[in-house]
Amino acid sequence: MSAPSAVLSRNRGYAISCAVFAVLLLLVGYPALTVLVESLRPGGEWGLAAYARLWEGPRLRAMVGSSLGVALAGSLAASLMGGALAVVVAKTDAPLKRLMGATALLPIILPGFVTSIAYIFLFGRNGLITYRWLHISWDVYSWKSVLVLQALDQTTTAFLLSLAALRHIDPALEEAAGSLGAGPWRVLRTITLALASPLGAAAFLLNFMHSMSDFGTPLVVGGPFDTLASASYTQLIGRYDAASASALNVILLGFCLLAYSGYGALESRFGRDRVMDQSRPVARLDLGWPGRAVWAVCLLFSVYMLALLGAVLLAAFTRNAGNSFAPTLEYFQTVFTRGFASTRNTLVFSLAVGALSALGGQVLAYLVKRVRIPGARLLDVMATLPFAVPGTFIGVGYALAFNRPPLILTGTWAIVVLNLVVRKLPMGLRAGASVLARQNRAQEEASLCLGASRTRTFLRVVLPSVRTAMLAGGLYAFVTSVQALGSIIFIITPGTRLLSVDVFEAVVRGEVGQAAAFSTIMLAMAGAGAALIVLASTRNRKRNELDDRLPFPGRG
Repeated sequence: MSAPSAVLSRNRGYAISCAVFAVLLLLVGYPALTVLVESLRPGGEWGLAAYARLWEGPRLRAMVGSSLGVALAGSLAASLMGGALAVVVAKTDAPLKRLMGATALLPIILPGFVTSIAYIFLFGRNGLITYRWLHISWDVYSWKSVLVLQALDQTTTAFLLSLAALRHIDPALEEAAGSLGAGPWRVLRTITLALASPLGAAAFLLNFMHSMSDFGTPLVVGGPFDTLASASYTQLIGRYDAASASALNVILLGFCLLAYSGYGALESRFGRDRVMDQSRPVARLDLGWPGRAVWAVCLLFSVYMLALLGAVLLAAFTRNAGNSFAPTLEYFQTVFTRGFASTRNTLVFSLAVGALSALGGQVLAYLVKRVRIPGARLLDVMATLPFAVPGTFIGVGYALAFNRPPLILTGTWAIVVLNLVVRKLPMGLRAGASVLARQNRAQEEASLCLGASRTRTFLRVVLPSVRTAMLAGGLYAFVTSVQALGSIIFIITPGTRLLSVDVFEAVVRGEVGQAAAFSTIMLAMAGAGAALIVLASTRNRKRNELDDRLPFPGRG
């Protein structure tokens, strides 16, 4: 490359880096800084008055204790349940294990505030099981309900990470231990679980972050129980106290960042230490009667999850007022009148978020991992940071930052879409980086050698080769955007309402049937997206298997 061309290429790299950095600063850094400033400058005067006001009362210490207690207990329960399901599915030939694997994924389309509806419908004061069948009146509004629902909601994360860990352990190690006389349980304890433990611990920390950030479940079924996330919602929406809401979110952010740093270290350790031989089948273990006990617990979990799904549908299609449970479609009348705009907005916004996050994540991954523009590592960190930031923190940040000059977006569709794209971009970036790491670079290098620019190579060579993976990533962003609540509840206006907000507000008002009807529409959207994810992932896996057999050099 000639000197002028090298200078031009370097200048172009700096220009691209500055442009991407400016966008991330605006969408990530500016809202975060706004929250921090608001917490340190209540009433226009710099200081720690907002934190002092919270610390002087007993509520902050109680909220911190409540948040940590439920998060730790729920994350531990979810990790144990997810790990047990992964062992049954991956390491045994137990009956109904496919059903158990499928029900472990149900929380992907059944978010916490939807399972809260089913939980109230089944076990509430007038619940189908507690009141109608068992003839007891049980108060479900307590920390115990929050713990149960959060543990159920987080089991999927633990299951997926545990399953990935178990499937990437070289079966030769387990077979060698068995041939030396170790029993199935000893092999499981000393070999399988020992090698998978870093990723299992990472799942625990990830679930801890999600539990700390959850505000919907405590507000719906917590009763007097309060957490940092739910209190921040009450402070801003209920009392219009932006300084206290910001201070609570800064404290919450500290806990989440601490957990995220541990999660990243454990995940990296598993990636370095794991020994894998994917050409060999996963070793099966006969765990005897203790294994059958674990299988029974997993079956109970599956039945419970199916009961929650059935309860949502039953509540939507029956007249549950007065416990008559007569078939009705009256709850859906509101969906097609008042809820039509929310349904339309949810579909349009989620499709836009899916497309933007998939494309944006792939572009960013290409710039950071392939082109390696100046400041690539810092850009990678900034784009990934929203994964560790609580949804309420980002929501409060967007509500405060874009409600004043120089950029006023409040009340527009742009603030909702940008908020969701920022939340989903880390997943798109990680998925894009993973695909590029597997992709054969021969065609890309040939395109560059023949004189094509980086942009043309990206559009004509890279994008077509990763379109299936991008589709899967975009569909995942679509599914999670359909259910989004924590980060958007603070910025929704009557013109930008979404189904998730309608569901949440209906539950808070006690309109279980109405909430279930909205949830059914939302579940239909999420279910369709999840089915397409499975199809796209299957096609992508077959494509990767074909690529692995091609004799092209330069894989990286």
